Amino acid sequence: MPRGRKKILTPALEDYLTVIYEIQQKQPAARISTIARKVGVSLPSVTNAVRRLADLGYVEYEKYGLIVLTPRGKRKAQSLFTMQKRIKNFFHYVFGISVDISEKLARHLSHYLTARTRERIKEFYKLVIDFKEDQAKELRKFIEESRKLVNVAELPEDVLEDLKALEREPEEEEEGD
Repeated sequence: MPRGRKKILTPALEDYLTVIYEIQQKQPAARISTIARKVGVSLPSVTNAVRRLADLGYVEYEKYGLIVLTPRGKRKAQSLFTMQKRIKNFFHYVFGISVDISEKLARHLSHYLTARTRERIKEFYKLVIDFKEDQAKELRKFIEESRKLVNVAELPEDVLEDLKALEREPEEEEEGD
């Protein structure tokens, strides 16, 4: 690995990893050119990223060859892909945000989630993605557990004030309106 490069999986490398995973869902291996087209970057950028993924043990790659996820790479990519799909579905089906924007939000947010946060999202997702009235008690319990996790028995005054201010706040106009 070149000097100055950290040997960590960065958010950009995670994006490449999920793209390789998506390609491998349809064909046995990925190519630099396929990844470049899908991501919208230059061939040298992809080559550099794939080399770094190989150095980290996430892909098998030889110059001018095919790119294949290692078992470690496949596990990590599946985890990222699943979390992004859940976040996208949450924004789209619960908040009513377009699929394009939901996908962008999911891609960006997924990079910064700890294992604990991913687990909480998974629990919340199960509750709200197909919410039924009989789940209200479970949702209330989830919220109470969440507040205990951050040592809050009741909402602070500033949050309650903000809630009151929401009622007086005018709706935002869409950009381009």
